[in-house]
Amino acid sequence: MIWPLVFFIALLAFFLHLMWPHISGRGAGYGRSDLRAAERALELVDVRGKTFYELGCGYGDVLAMAARAGARAKGVELDPIRWLICRARCRGCEVVLGDMFKVPLNDADVVYIFQWPSVNEKLAEKFEKELKPGALVISYYWEVPGMELVLYDERHKLYIYRKK
Repeated sequence: MIWPLVFFIALLAFFLHLMWPHISGRGAGYGRSDLRAAERALELVDVRGKTFYELGCGYGDVLAMAARAGARAKGVELDPIRWLICRARCRGCEVVLGDMFKVPLNDADVVYIFQWPSVNEKLAEKFEKELKPGALVISYYWEVPGMELVLYDERHKLYIYRKK
């Protein structure tokens, strides 16, 4: 009789792990960026020597890619399991366990996001207040309203914006 309870608890934990940022209202549910698209984004935006943030860095695939490309890579993750895995995988990167809306971005040269449209609307306000002029925002798959679009890669679904 204990196995159904164990199974239920495991299933609930897995669900919360995938959906925690969305349930808490602080990000999108879990989804992985297409790594070919992320690689293309890093080709389009030379990150070598730049401060690169990934908001909702998940397991750290894109963050590690940016670090290998020569960026000072900083990630923010709300989910403690993903944060722990990202920290283990992204040695040399700064990985913060916390709310991306509370982490200051004043030193960011490039910000990478893969969030849902409703989250991007809120992030647009944060970018307007905190990013320095000329900073770039790369959004995989979804637009960021109110920002200056400098490049759209339809094949990879990449939107690249510049802070005015």
